[in-house]
Amino acid sequence: MSESDFDLKLRCNHVLSGHPPAATADVLRAMAQSPHALAEPDMYGAGGAVAALEARVAALLGKPAAAFFVKGMTAQLASLRTHAEVAGVSNIAIHPQGHMDVDEAGSIERVGGIAPVRLGRYRPFTVDDLVACRDRLAAVVVELPLRRSGYLLPPLGALRDISGWCRENGVPLHFDGARLWEAAAGYGVDLAELAALADTVYVSFYKGLGGIGGAVLAGGEEHVAALAPWKTRFAGNVFTSFPQAITALDGMDRHLPKMPAYVARARSLASALNGRIQAVVHPSAPMTNAFQIHMAGTPADLKARNRAFAEQHGVWLFNVFTQSPFDGQSIGEVVIGEAAESFNDETATGWLAAFCRCGRKAL
Repeated sequence: MSESDFDLKLRCNHVLSGHPPAATADVLRAMAQSPHALAEPDMYGAGGAVAALEARVAALLGKPAAAFFVKGMTAQLASLRTHAEVAGVSNIAIHPQGHMDVDEAGSIERVGGIAPVRLGRYRPFTVDDLVACRDRLAAVVVELPLRRSGYLLPPLGALRDISGWCRENGVPLHFDGARLWEAAAGYGVDLAELAALADTVYVSFYKGLGGIGGAVLAGGEEHVAALAPWKTRFAGNVFTSFPQAITALDGMDRHLPKMPAYVARARSLASALNGRIQAVVHPSAPMTNAFQIHMAGTPADLKARNRAFAEQHGVWLFNVFTQSPFDGQSIGEVVIGEAAESFNDETATGWLAAFCRCGRKAL
């Protein structure tokens, strides 16, 4: 999203996805007024709001230890390298639609020295894929939810089967859990119950929780302690991180209790949209608080039309469009957050029906 896009989004009366946008000055004012801002600044991650955040996440996930990182992929690279060193092999099982493989410019291979073993194609892989794998694995990564495939979750029983296979075979299971908060709400289980299936868990704070950035890697004490040199090697040991930690704690206070409602609202909106817009809702019954809309048009055309719709109606619908496997179509995402509290399903259906209908006429 460009600077001009964000400016237009700020001027809109309604935003379909996520939380209401805020200008930089408003973010800073809110941060200054936060009760978490009373703590002293951390120094290289020690003390202050960072320490409070680590302790809170460890307790929520039921893990003995947790370490803060300014960037989620830095946290995961450090964790996967540590798993690889312990195992003595660099093979890590991942999904080819996972963000590690799609969005990170090959960092797991080119920076992390990891050898990806790709399992599955579009839907989440299963324990049968692990049984059929002939590579000795240092770890297995499951992204919860699998965003690029439509925010899909494996059935909870299937996830437990994967966890059981990993434990039986002495292979650590890692959750790529940037949206673990939403996944737990989607499954209808407690965060600690879900996290207990994995040995290490990464969580993010700037997506569903609305923070300005930052991540935590949680796991056993020995594993988390071993992350320190890799955190430095990957240039993640910054001088202070209190702004990210303060907004993360505020986001947990504000949005964690609402996660079940965000998931329920996504499901009700998807149900309202099915058959009423000239586009395909995927999945038709969302597994978390988010789903895809496959619609006519190229990403460039849809981006221009999204801006025109916002200018005309004061409604910002989509943040980004990506290529679809189907000719002449692209994918937009709907991610339910606090912004959806300002409109009902019928109103949102009207917006999206008008937007998609306009695209059909343009073709």
